[in-house]
Amino acid sequence: MGFIIIMIKLFFINFGVHICLALNISDTNRQPIPGYFRWHEDTVASDYLMCPNSCEQHITKGRTFAGNSVTTCCVEYSRPYWIISKSENLIGSIRLEPRGEQGFVIVSGVANDTLLNKILYQQGNLNVFPSSLCEFRNIVDINFSQNQIENIPDIACLHILDTLNLSFNRIERLTNTTFRVLEYLRVLDLSDNKIQYIEPNTFNYRPGSLMKILLCRNFLKSIDLTNLFLDYSFDFIQLSSNHISEFTNELDFKFNLSKGGGNIYLVSNQISESPNFSKLGLTLPILYSMAFRYPINIIDNPIDCNCKVEPFLEQFKLASKNFVEMQNHTCGHPPFLRGRHIFNISADLFICNISMKDKCPFNCSCFEQPSRSRLVVNCTMRGKYRLPSEFPWHNGLYIDLSHNLITVFVYRTFLDRTSSIDLSYNRIKRVDPLIYGIPNINNINLRHNSISQIHKNVQLFKNERTVQFGHITITCSCEMKWIQVWLENQNKRRRGYNFITCLFQDEVIDAISFSQFCTVEKTQSTVQYALLILLLFVLISLVLYLTMKYEIFLLLRNFRMQNFSRFNSFDSPQPTRFDVYSSFNTENYNIMKWVNTVVVPNLERNGFKVCLPPRDFTLGGVQVEQILTEIANSNSYLVILSKDYLKSQFQKIEWNQIWAQYKSNKCRRIAVVNYDILDSSHIKDRRLKAFVRLGHTFDFCNFDNKLMDNIKTRL
Repeated sequence: MGFIIIMIKLFFINFGVHICLALNISDTNRQPIPGYFRWHEDTVASDYLMCPNSCEQHITKGRTFAGNSVTTCCVEYSRPYWIISKSENLIGSIRLEPRGEQGFVIVSGVANDTLLNKILYQQGNLNVFPSSLCEFRNIVDINFSQNQIENIPDIACLHILDTLNLSFNRIERLTNTTFRVLEYLRVLDLSDNKIQYIEPNTFNYRPGSLMKILLCRNFLKSIDLTNLFLDYSFDFIQLSSNHISEFTNELDFKFNLSKGGGNIYLVSNQISESPNFSKLGLTLPILYSMAFRYPINIIDNPIDCNCKVEPFLEQFKLASKNFVEMQNHTCGHPPFLRGRHIFNISADLFICNISMKDKCPFNCSCFEQPSRSRLVVNCTMRGKYRLPSEFPWHNGLYIDLSHNLITVFVYRTFLDRTSSIDLSYNRIKRVDPLIYGIPNINNINLRHNSISQIHKNVQLFKNERTVQFGHITITCSCEMKWIQVWLENQNKRRRGYNFITCLFQDEVIDAISFSQFCTVEKTQSTVQYALLILLLFVLISLVLYLTMKYEIFLLLRNFRMQNFSRFNSFDSPQPTRFDVYSSFNTENYNIMKWVNTVVVPNLERNGFKVCLPPRDFTLGGVQVEQILTEIANSNSYLVILSKDYLKSQFQKIEWNQIWAQYKSNKCRRIAVVNYDILDSSHIKDRRLKAFVRLGHTFDFCNFDNKLMDNIKTRL
């Protein structure tokens, strides 16, 4: 019980000290200081910062690219009031002394006579923070540089700590929880340690006041972007003289750089190539914002000034006008650009070499040139006898195959990705006509070759697309009058590329005036075309008749039935014994059952006299005679089409007689039921095939349950 009472007393005593300290600091902070104003920002936790009046009076223009102009000035020039105040007994010093097994203890100082304190110990033998440090909660400045400290403990007790200097120690790693508890921490110096890794979002926290971060001369090889592009305004992050060559975004953080901004120093690292921004989650609008709000100094890095830099060159040039340091960036590679200022180099020189691994042809040089949106393949004077078979898988190929020994210009798939090709000074005699139809090629240079013929497909090259033949003589005919129009179109834009002469009837004629030497009889030509069209019509009609004569017969018969029946132009139907003759494979049990139990009863109930051969033929009679007689004595015919229909000789005779009666007597009708849902390709008899092709059959699986109604209507 007594122990509990003692602890309660200690708590209230300690709590009272905190209240008194806060009140005293607040009272002092409210006192005005000439030339300064109390600076308060929503993203800054510290209440003790004083900013020069000049930040409000003079900096009004030209700094808004990095955020609010006053904010940008104050993060650089603001100081805690105890640094700029001339008040006595405001800040004092406490010191440490080693005490053997007890470690380091605070043994003396003027801590009891001042409102705030700072502590400095640089003797080189301190390897941990003193345990008694939290007894002095009014410490605002700690300098433990040039010691042996390896870890930063939890020092949340020093809640108003402003500056922490741990340079020249042995710290190897920083976690993202170390500094979050120090909301008033403004300056952090961790230079000259052995830091190899910093967790993401180690410095990107709020509430907080961190503005100046020094991490020079450590062992960092990579840095996470969340530790560079902070979501608040800061003065600088100093990462010079590390080994940084890679940037990461381990948490796939989505950046919103509309509020923050500050200077980032990556001087003397190992940065050589532009990172993969899309992989890091940085879109073009974000990159443009970064260039203005987060100026990065990468002087003295082995920057490879290649094609990956060029897309961002103009934006960074614009941003460099506001940041002097950016104007001094130089190239480390390639050798011919080494030491030159990046922003003074022509954009055409930012290229990427392509190797044979990426399908650059053997004994050729290839490079990508983004400034002109092209990939150049230089194979000039390489002694090649034919076009290479492979080229890089890029669009916008500019191919130079001039001064070689190529004899034929044939189509290759890589030409579909080509914008321009130079084949001048070769031995080309023939050009594949397909080449003129490739839409992506805008220029073909064929000057100084051995071309003697030009295909009419060359007319596809017009307006801005050009083919350069140079001085050539070709054999012309009157069918080539188009060449005059084509040359006129080409010469409007590229005069001097083509001087073509025609060899015509043993005369050499300028091709651009060739048409006037051609006289063609238009009448003769018209007659020839008319005869050709007539011949084609006759051939097509003959083919249609031979292949589809039954279809044509059925269509014409139905047309006459529908349009002329009201004029009674057909013979009146003669009295017959039966209304319907049913024809089907009587050996098929299922069909026989369906006809006997469904079809015949249904038709007879509706007044049809049906001839059912198994029922109505005389037993012992001559079957062929009965088939011929009863078909002739029937007015219409019901044919049940199945896979085994016409299997027997009697069925063939039956169907032939039905067709003969149907063809000769215009009043007869045929209703065909496609019992097995046969496709026309599976039917050999061309007459039945015609019924199926034209859709003049009824499918047995009639889903609308109107099969019998349809049969009765047709009959």
